[in-house]
Amino acid sequence: MIHEFKYKGKAHLAKPLSKLMTEFIREYDLPIDYLDFIIPMPLHKTRLREREFNQAEALSRHIATEFNKNLAPQALIRHRLTRTQTELPINKRFLNVKESFSVAASYDLRNKNVLLVDDVLTTGATSSEAAHTMKNAGANIVFVLTLAN
Repeated sequence: MIHEFKYKGKAHLAKPLSKLMTEFIREYDLPIDYLDFIIPMPLHKTRLREREFNQAEALSRHIATEFNKNLAPQALIRHRLTRTQTELPINKRFLNVKESFSVAASYDLRNKNVLLVDDVLTTGATSSEAAHTMKNAGANIVFVLTLAN
């Protein structure tokens, strides 16, 4: 199902897949009340054209609605096109995404608590780099939630 959602343009799967995530948040009593923003993992504009929609944003939209949280899909920008992580050995993945994100000037993340949402986590290289970027912009806490790993 995740493969169909991510690579086959099956956007309608966002709702049932995000339901798994919202149930996880509730079951494990994650600190959703303390979040200022929910930020989806951004795609580079080239990758967005290939995939037709941002899967992380689709998941985030349902999560934000379910918990009445601010969704900030433009807060984090992927300004550098990187190779697909699945093509790389683990030791090359961190280098591949290094310095590929920035925080939009219109967003002030200072002292904010953020939930970064992505579809799949393998090594954590992408989410780690994105979280690092937000922390450097002043974010207080960056939580990461993924559909699968």
